[in-house]
Amino acid sequence: MIRLAALCAALVVVVVTSTAIGLNGIDLSKAALGVRRQPLELASQPMTTPDATADPALAAPVEPAPAATPLPPPDPAVAGIASNYPGTAGYGSQAVVALPGALGGAYTGEVVGHVTVCADRCARLPVVDWCQCYWGTSDQRIVDLSHAAWGVVSNQPLSRGLIEVRVILDDPVLAREYREATAG
Repeated sequence: MIRLAALCAALVVVVVTSTAIGLNGIDLSKAALGVRRQPLELASQPMTTPDATADPALAAPVEPAPAATPLPPPDPAVAGIASNYPGTAGYGSQAVVALPGALGGAYTGEVVGHVTVCADRCARLPVVDWCQCYWGTSDQRIVDLSHAAWGVVSNQPLSRGLIEVRVILDDPVLAREYREATAG
């Protein structure tokens, strides 16, 4: 297309010039000048850069984007009621929690995982015990907070006894166990 436009411009210059000075027998027909008609559909084809067509190395194939890695599922979270208890033997006045077995609570004498408990504020607390917590009843509790843990997450007095909380199972082991236990 660009060549054709340049050739037409040159032809106009030649015709104007030759008319002014005389042709002296020069054939300016399109056939004599090597101009060929191109089909109209070529104009609708995408243009390529001259460098890419002149040098095949510049037209190297583009690597496909890698497949997107799926995001891990969010940490399971359970909303419900928390109760309080004096603490677990061996942990004295530390801020610790006991969970129902269904949420990963267990007593081994050691920390079995961590959860984030949110009431008035959130705190990541060690799980050191299990509680029956009326699990599966209308009085169900989702976490039992040591007295120290109660004060870490709540502004309410211990005498209140129960508070609404959200427990986030952000420990990978507890989260996996919970997902496996609740998988349909």
